[in-house]
Order: sequence, then C-alpha cells, then structure tokens
Amino acid sequence: MNDVNDLMQTILEMDAAQRKATEKAKLERTARLAALDEQKQKIVAECNAREKAESEAAAKAAEEGNAAALAALEKQRQQAAEAMTAAAKAHEAAWCAELVQRALGGEAAQ
Repeated sequence: MNDVNDLMQTILEMDAAQRKATEKAKLERTARLAALDEQKQKIVAECNAREKAESEAAAKAAEEGNAAALAALEKQRQQAAEAMTAAAKAHEAAWCAELVQRALGGEAAQ
C-alpha cells in the first residue's frame, strides 16, 4: 500500500509541477504580449506625431503660398488701378482740349 501512496504522491507532485510550469509559461506569454502591445502603442504614437507634424508643415506652407499669392494679386490690382487712373487722366486732358478747341472754334465762327 505504501507503494501506491508513493506513486499517488509522485503523480500529484508531477501534476503540481506541470501546473506551475503552465502558469509560468502563461505569465511569460502575457508579459511578452504586454511588451509587444506597449511597443505597438509607441509606434502608433510616433506615426501620429509624424503625421501631425507633416500636416502642420503642409498647412503652413499652403498658408505662406496663399499669402504670397494674395500679395501678388494685390500688387496687380494696384498696378491696374494706377494704369486706369492714368488712362482716365489722359482721356480727360484730351477731352478738355477738344472742348476748348470746339469752344474756340464756335466763337471764331460767330
């Protein structure tokens, strides 16, 4: 009977050792998965930060480009306004001269 008890005790010890080994393997696997998840989160955060920085840089470049384009358009508008004013003054002078000649021509005819 002693042998059966020893055999049962050995089986129980082996079973307990196997459960401990299984539990240890589960803990190690859980730790590795947690480390991989943390690494994944870091990569995601880095990608998000890089994407945000690139987006902000593109927005800033577009804004600067828009400002330059607006300045160029304003300069063109100003030049066109000056040219129209100069043309109007030139026509005004020509019309005044024409009116003076007509007026003088009319007085001479009387």
